[in-house]
Amino acid sequence: MSQITIYLVDDDQDLLNYLATAMTTDDRKVVTTPSAQDFLKQAEEITGNGCVVLDVNMPQMSGLELQAKLNEMNFTMPVIFLTAHADVPMAVKAMQAGAVDFIEKPVQPDELSASIDRILNNPQTSQSNQEEAEVVKKTMDGLTPREREVMHLIVQGASNKEAAQSLDISPRTVEIYRATVMRKMDAPNLPDLVRKAITIGL
Repeated sequence: MSQITIYLVDDDQDLLNYLATAMTTDDRKVVTTPSAQDFLKQAEEITGNGCVVLDVNMPQMSGLELQAKLNEMNFTMPVIFLTAHADVPMAVKAMQAGAVDFIEKPVQPDELSASIDRILNNPQTSQSNQEEAEVVKKTMDGLTPREREVMHLIVQGASNKEAAQSLDISPRTVEIYRATVMRKMDAPNLPDLVRKAITIGL
């Protein structure tokens, strides 16, 4: 693979410096940008192999607003979002709008690198998406009605406490259901579960 370029867009300069230092290699260049507006100014000139990593919450222009503008420009690089747990509903919207992944902060360089490598080495096709949707649907058939209810809530970003209030059960019970859902859906983390839910239009 030719050299790839990772564009990191975040208003946290310390995080940008940390990730850029840790992730730069001989075959991987890292370009940091402190705001969505600054990235948008250069987006039309960006070509080649790589991806964009956006923070969901940034002042003036959010990551979601930047993503919408990039979509209007037919920007083709894959987009990964960084998000705090409270921003999971926004991250879900981002994936529905075409983002390929989201990673909860605090983010580790190896976790982000693994996501980037997976995305760039395995470009998704409509056929593979359809096959994955069939697998996810079959897996969901193994969930009980209550487990489905819990899954709906957690992929929308509800906390255990919020889900408990919605279902009129205890947070501890939600926690147990949540662990069962993750295991049955073969989801190692929340972003993976959200990806699977979006695959089937949940």
